[in-house]
Amino acid sequence: MRKSIYLILTITLLILVVVLTLQNTGEVSVRLLFWNLYIPLAILIFAMFALGVIITILTLTPSLIATKIARIRSKRKSASHSA
Repeated sequence: MRKSIYLILTITLLILVVVLTLQNTGEVSVRLLFWNLYIPLAILIFAMFALGVIITILTLTPSLIATKIARIRSKRKSASHSA
């Protein structure tokens, strides 16, 4: 049940990002330090969303790995005590 709620929320968020991106196709100026870029707003919105997803994944990965390792160690420890 919990996974289906996350799946529905993820699909809804992706649909909203796609709709927002498709409705904002005008060109904008982006200044970053010495560079001045002219790109469509749709590409900028999608790129920032993708960057947020990548940063979130990179931030959560160590804690997910640590949790999985702790769970495996706990199962091994309980299996060795019961044997």
